[in-house]
Amino acid sequence: MTKATTNAARGPLVHLAVLAVSVAAAVGVWTRDKEPKALAQGDVTVWSGRADSVERVTYDSKTHKVALDAKSDAIGRYFVGTAERDPPVLMAPADGGAPPPAGPRTTTQLISVGGADKLATSLAPLKALRALGRIGDDRAAEFGLAEPDGTMTFKVAGAEHKLIVGGTTPGGGDRYVKDPASGEVYVLKGDAVRTLESAESSLIERELHEWKDGDVTALQIAAGGKTRALVRGGVDAKKFWADAAKPDENDETLGNWMSKLDRLRPMEFAATPPEGRETVVRLEYKAGNKSLGFVEVVKAKAAEAGKFDYFLQTERTRLFAKVSAALGEQLEQDLGSAVK
Repeated sequence: MTKATTNAARGPLVHLAVLAVSVAAAVGVWTRDKEPKALAQGDVTVWSGRADSVERVTYDSKTHKVALDAKSDAIGRYFVGTAERDPPVLMAPADGGAPPPAGPRTTTQLISVGGADKLATSLAPLKALRALGRIGDDRAAEFGLAEPDGTMTFKVAGAEHKLIVGGTTPGGGDRYVKDPASGEVYVLKGDAVRTLESAESSLIERELHEWKDGDVTALQIAAGGKTRALVRGGVDAKKFWADAAKPDENDETLGNWMSKLDRLRPMEFAATPPEGRETVVRLEYKAGNKSLGFVEVVKAKAAEAGKFDYFLQTERTRLFAKVSAALGEQLEQDLGSAVK
């Protein structure tokens, strides 16, 4: 076959190939332009703002209600609020009789620093995973919006925003939400909703201090009219507690008592200071000449005769928080090893 013949045969094929590529490109552009908004992925800003401009957060469902208000003091920002929850639904007895009446709704007082700060960071600015546009009433059930789980309300820099909480996304934990003001429906990461739904455990402040144990160089313990000055000896992972008069001697008994103190963690907060409270012990922490904070442990008569409830307060918790009565009692019984 001559070269001219080969070129003549190849010509139509080249034109067909170019035509096919052009058609494919045109179809791609047309499809991209016609892509439903419901499939648009990426960061979608629902509203702007900063974490430190979040002033109030509420979550309201049929069985659960949470309200958090931002506060600030010389130490920094924190949130105070309440979590109310209906008791579990009781099963009817096996004999077919009426189920026992449900108990009253419980209310838990909250102080939150770390957890609330993380929540506020996720809310301002609020970013959605997807914007689905406006969904007609005939499709509301598909997204759990015909009978929504609850409503979230946020006050950010003086402006109030509301979201209706729908169902979870297929195969995932993200949530459909609707802005009732605009009618827009979004897909949000499920973290914020899960945090508010379990506020009693996920938001209650457990950490006693902002600073770390390694920051402390000195400590003063006061109990029963006695005081004792302590210092932190050793290095790194081998640090120990010592009497200030003998800074190089590891006081293991004192160290054991301090480890019991470290096990105390808030279980729930008291809206007001416990009535008739008695101070068990107070500790003042320092880094050099700088005051870091304190721990005060108190007790008050419990409902059961002859028993006491134990509470603690620190610069981070702000309010008194109830702690394990067993640990509090043990701490008090061994107090003689800490203050002599």
